[in-house]
Amino acid sequence: MKRFTLAALAVAILAMPSVGLAKAPAPKSSMKCQAHPVSYRVAGNLESGSLTANSDGTYSGSLVVDVKRTNRHARADEGTTVTYTFTSAKLKLHGEDPSALTASSRAKLKGTITKLAKKCDQTGFTPTVTIKRGTIKPPKA
Repeated sequence: MKRFTLAALAVAILAMPSVGLAKAPAPKSSMKCQAHPVSYRVAGNLESGSLTANSDGTYSGSLVVDVKRTNRHARADEGTTVTYTFTSAKLKLHGEDPSALTASSRAKLKGTITKLAKKCDQTGFTPTVTIKRGTIKPPKA
């Protein structure tokens, strides 16, 4: 009788649906293939630019930079001349006049660029660069 009870109990346990082990429903769209921001850093020589001071201490305007060094996300811009347009960026000017920046000044810019995962379909996607902060130092003597 004892064996029969144990066998019946084992069969009942195996026949029961597992509680809490069911898989969660799959998401309707993959989050992996949505654009996400990654770090974007460039450094180089300033060719030209004009800045406007905002009331909150930030600057808006554009800078033309001959890019010399980058991080891996900005590698496509290395060795080229790029125009960066931004609004409300925190810039340290180190004595430079924002309305008349000196050519050959040293510029370092930090921000983000939107990326997609490598395995995602890249057709129609354009990365967006957003500059958030930077420094502009006068050229070395």
